[in-house]
Amino acid sequence: MSKGVLEMLENQDDLTAIKQIGQGDFSSVYKVKKKDSQGKSNQVVRVIHEISDHQSLKREKDLLNYLNQYSEFAHFNEMRKVGFYYLQFFDYKGKRNLKQQITKKGTLSANKVRKLLSNMISILEKVHALGFIHGDIKPTNIVVGKQQFFLIDWTQAIPSLSSYDTEMLTGDKRNTPPERLNGQLEDKGDIYALGCTLYYALTGKHIYRLDKVEKTAKQLWATVHHSPYKLNKLPIFWRYLIIWMTQKDPKKRPDLLALKAWLEDVTVPDWVRKTSLKVDKSFPHDAMAQLADEHYMYPIFKQALQYEKSGDLQMAFNLYENCAFRGYSRAENNIGLMYEQGEPVQQSFAMAANMYHHAFKKGNPFAAYNLARLFQTGSGMEINVEQAFKLYKFSALRGNLKAQNALGIMYQQGEGTAVNLAQAKFWFEMAAIYGNKQAKKNLKALTESG
Repeated sequence: MSKGVLEMLENQDDLTAIKQIGQGDFSSVYKVKKKDSQGKSNQVVRVIHEISDHQSLKREKDLLNYLNQYSEFAHFNEMRKVGFYYLQFFDYKGKRNLKQQITKKGTLSANKVRKLLSNMISILEKVHALGFIHGDIKPTNIVVGKQQFFLIDWTQAIPSLSSYDTEMLTGDKRNTPPERLNGQLEDKGDIYALGCTLYYALTGKHIYRLDKVEKTAKQLWATVHHSPYKLNKLPIFWRYLIIWMTQKDPKKRPDLLALKAWLEDVTVPDWVRKTSLKVDKSFPHDAMAQLADEHYMYPIFKQALQYEKSGDLQMAFNLYENCAFRGYSRAENNIGLMYEQGEPVQQSFAMAANMYHHAFKKGNPFAAYNLARLFQTGSGMEINVEQAFKLYKFSALRGNLKAQNALGIMYQQGEGTAVNLAQAKFWFEMAAIYGNKQAKKNLKALTESG
């Protein structure tokens, strides 16, 4: 992947001195010299490899453009589409992230950590006031600049509303706030992750020693059950602050105003000073099953998927139902499929449509696709191809490959919309490039037909 990306960047006429400085699951990061009418400037290019989720990309772009008015953020200069990549250009602010800085230079001084906290408070004030959560605060997402620290990578920034987006746990889960396992993410989730990051800045270690723990189940178990390691080695005022910020109950964590006050007088509530932590480093044999037994919805949903895969549909249905009653859209969608298929419950297109609709209202693209199918075929309802088209488009824009293929067919056939072969080709290509076999066949047939 990196070789192909490098060749693509080298083919951009305005870029020179290209050097890779970072690599993630869905993107890679390069330092470049960019030429424009004002001359050459050092910039950072973030190359996004996975571009099927158009809605998330647009949301991130809109957020970045809004944040450009504030000096606390690395200035976002351009978003460029090249083939099946998106290139995001930012002002170059520093050669190391916080993790790289600490690995090379050692832990930060107390004054530097105060500066880090102050900068992050200022950043989060702007973002939270807009109704967004960063959702992925960690040492690798903080750039160490000459005069200040910058929070980067807004890929997982989402509105602070319980929705399909808050149910999804993607990327690094080591700093995941416990409430995220129930599909909840609000401002206090960023406070939790920031507390974990401050601990790292002071010690050079993860707060629960998860640096080398790769299994998701263990990461989530630790974030729910473990306490910070060796807090007594920290100065007492930092110790109390981190205890406060990393409370398992989000209601007990400080808000940004309380953190600003702490910077002035380093005081914390009495109950924080009286908190006695018992460090438990252990993990159960099956951490995900144990978390499910403790009624966390993400583990219950994962357990249901396993039962369904093994053929125990009744147990899977019961677990999905447990989550659906609590508004978990991924479970609502899967219950809808069971009602549609008539296993292990009596077939009911009306119940299926109802469950799909509930999940769709929370932004679930898979439920939107399934509801679109019912409208298109008239299963349990009157045929409504215009509504089917709208739902397919909603789902396609959010990265559902089956919906992208279905949308291409509707554009090709003029079903629910006017015939548009260019749009049909676009959506077939989008689904095909990410592995949808039917879209590949449809694209080939469309191309051969002229």
